[in-house]
Amino acid sequence: MADIFEEVEEGLRQDRLSGLWKKYGIFAYLGAALLIGGVALNEYLQVQAKETVKREALRLESALNEVEARNYEEAAAQLSAIIGDEIAPANVAAHYLAGVRLDGNGDAIAAADVLSASVGEAADPTEKLALIKAAYLKADTATRGELETMLAPLANDDGPFGALAKELIAAKALQDGDIEFARREFSFLRLAQNVPPGVVTRASQALDALPPVSETQPEPAPADSTDTPIEPELDAPTEETPE
Repeated sequence: MADIFEEVEEGLRQDRLSGLWKKYGIFAYLGAALLIGGVALNEYLQVQAKETVKREALRLESALNEVEARNYEEAAAQLSAIIGDEIAPANVAAHYLAGVRLDGNGDAIAAADVLSASVGEAADPTEKLALIKAAYLKADTATRGELETMLAPLANDDGPFGALAKELIAAKALQDGDIEFARREFSFLRLAQNVPPGVVTRASQALDALPPVSETQPEPAPADSTDTPIEPELDAPTEETPE
């Protein structure tokens, strides 16, 4: 009798599994298809990425040939197209386009705008360098506060980009007449770690050119009345009248 019940239960389980498979089996097929398709898609994208990088590298090379030939308008058009695609060479192309705007067109503001647009979050070296270049291009017309705001993404950078940012702000402070702030920043740059040798040299030259620190002589302390003996006052001599 027990065997019969077991066979019935086994039959019921099989019926339930068969029903579930008929109802939800399509999802299993889809999952397998997505897994296989995902692997294939990943391989396809890797191949496409390599082809894209190769194609864009050729486009960048063509644009640089135009720059070298001083065909600035054609170079600017090709570089702008690469930047518009927002792929790997875009940040590099922005640096060259800024050079075209500055050297070819003599437009420092346009060059700074190109660089500023490529900064993003200032995460990689090309973006940090773009931020530094843009700040130098705007240094003559921007205030010190504006430069500090602009270079804020590099405030905590302890590498060469942070050092360049500090140097520019210190130079602007010196231009504005804030000698003590400039002295403090240049002194830091001369002694800090990971500062490029050129920055160290310029910081030392700036410190040598600054006026010496003014030393005020302390005023003499007032004399304490308790330490100085008080001489008794002498009565003025009087003439005695003889009797």
